[in-house]
Amino acid sequence: MRKICAGLAAALILTGCAEEPSATSPLLEAMGEVAAEGPAAAYFEYGEPTSWRALGVTIGSGEQPASGTDRGRRWLPAIGSGSGELTRAGVELPQATGVDPYAADRAIAVGVPPNLAFRFDGGFEAKTVRAKLERLGAKPRRIGDHNGLSFAPGADVDLANLPVPVSGVTNQFNQVVVTDATVATAPVPEPITAVLGGERSLAERPEHAAVAECLGDVAAATITAPQAPDAVALYAVGLRRPANLQEQPVNVICVLPVPSAVPAVKKTFTTGLTPAATSRDGKRFGELAREITHDEVRSGEHTVLRATLKLTDTSHVLLAAQMLQRGELQFLADPTRPADPSDLLTAVPTPGSS
Repeated sequence: MRKICAGLAAALILTGCAEEPSATSPLLEAMGEVAAEGPAAAYFEYGEPTSWRALGVTIGSGEQPASGTDRGRRWLPAIGSGSGELTRAGVELPQATGVDPYAADRAIAVGVPPNLAFRFDGGFEAKTVRAKLERLGAKPRRIGDHNGLSFAPGADVDLANLPVPVSGVTNQFNQVVVTDATVATAPVPEPITAVLGGERSLAERPEHAAVAECLGDVAAATITAPQAPDAVALYAVGLRRPANLQEQPVNVICVLPVPSAVPAVKKTFTTGLTPAATSRDGKRFGELAREITHDEVRSGEHTVLRATLKLTDTSHVLLAAQMLQRGELQFLADPTRPADPSDLLTAVPTPGSS
């Protein structure tokens, strides 16, 4: 059993704790597929293209939404979660390699440049992928414990020989492992072995398991560790899984402070992220989220601070992820933050970006 301190009303509410049984989520299952040590511990991004396709959110040509409704178009950014910068390849990537991130069942990105990797489960034909890569010049090579293909050994990258002529993503297919169910890609060999699993999984790290519990049932998520941990050990953001496209999007933010900093981080986070507080771009958070509730999730020895945001009609569906990427979330959770909200921490790098 785990304890949940639940917020029950609109706007901002802090309440007591109640018992709620824990359950394994698709997010936690995905974390169980990658290694605990290495790039995933620094950055883990997760998405479920298959869930969005089931709701009618699809990309027909790789550029335009096949769903003709405004509702479907609003949710469209979520279908690329877990694919990082590879979504920029659009039509070229599936044509050149046989791998279409939007057609996958599940997408995972781990690590930060240059130590990063991508994993796509389902939605491709292994023979087609291997054949396309070999025609482009990839050679069979042993990558860790896996039989793979690569365009250059080790960390060498021959940009003239790589399959996708799209700036910023050309080297992500330098190393590839293809099985019947999974395609894993990376610029260098080591991250591939991590994204394909290890002796211990990311789900077995107590800190990561705690923030996964906090996020709950999400169809898109990012979990990242600060480059120089101080008061906060992990940040996590997610988009709650909607039952239909008419639902108002709900974002979840989970902050895991180091034990000694829980009171200080809780004070700055819960007072900084309120409907009346001002965001980085000068808007009140109440203009971005019609409801903001704060609570706590206790998992083992860890206390995770959670904010649940019910977004307004005009907010980006991945608002919390944007806050994380541009450093605003880190600022809000920093107990030593300056009074000026424009003085933010360095943004989190996105997998695949240079």
